Amino acid sequence: MVGHILWLAAISVAIATRSVNSWVLVVAAMSFVAGAVAGYFGWRSYKRKSEIWAAFLLALPVSPVLLSLAVLGVTYL
Repeated sequence: MVGHILWLAAISVAIATRSVNSWVLVVAAMSFVAGAVAGYFGWRSYKRKSEIWAAFLLALPVSPVLLSLAVLGVTYL
């Protein structure tokens, strides 16, 4: 939920500018990097047997990454 809200705020700012194409790339890149970082820490939490934190961290980037892929597809295809 948190990742989705942050993604919506970032994409709203990107759409409000004149250079939508470049800002969409920036938001998507930030989303992918944040997703990779959350995935890394989620995997580390899983290995340390902290399953609740692992589930939270691994699920956090799913929505923003999927939405970024959808926006990139709509913008560039």
